[in-house]
Amino acid sequence: MTVDQQPLVRERPVPAGPPAETPECEASTCAGISTPESVELHTAWPGWIPLMVIVVMVVSCVGFAVGRIAGW
Repeated sequence: MTVDQQPLVRERPVPAGPPAETPECEASTCAGISTPESVELHTAWPGWIPLMVIVVMVVSCVGFAVGRIAGW
């Protein structure tokens, strides 16, 4: 293939300078949207109640599985 037959490749022009920095107020589309969690939600449940719910669910599922296997 000679130089005359090579396909033309369009190159992007190189910018003269670096791109401008994004202003701080426009840096994120979610800036200012999130709201802090209220204090009441932190003390709504003692830590052991959700843990007990998880334990009861796990024991129930394991007991059901063992019962199904034993009953087979």
